[in-house]
Amino acid sequence: MNVAEFHENIDQIWNSIEEQLEQQDIDVDCERQGAVFNITFNDGNQIVINKQEAMLELWLASRLGGLHFAYRDGDWLNHDNLRFWDCLAQAMAFYGEPVSFA
Repeated sequence: MNVAEFHENIDQIWNSIEEQLEQQDIDVDCERQGAVFNITFNDGNQIVINKQEAMLELWLASRLGGLHFAYRDGDWLNHDNLRFWDCLAQAMAFYGEPVSFA
């Protein structure tokens, strides 16, 4: 994946997150600022997703910890082969907003 494809892929992910949260009527605020995508809950807690262009990685940070994902085998996986979408759903559930990502 080249840098342009990386940015396009991440933008699609961010769009998908917003669409799926809206479709499931999840009450959070989503904000994009440069390379950072924030999901903010009513109590002020946040999930931060950011793109690391230099490493072509997608990072996910929440109170559960920080995870780094690389694009392999057609999916965003961390070093334990956990899918980005599954880890994001787990973080959302931790904050009391269970969601299912396709």
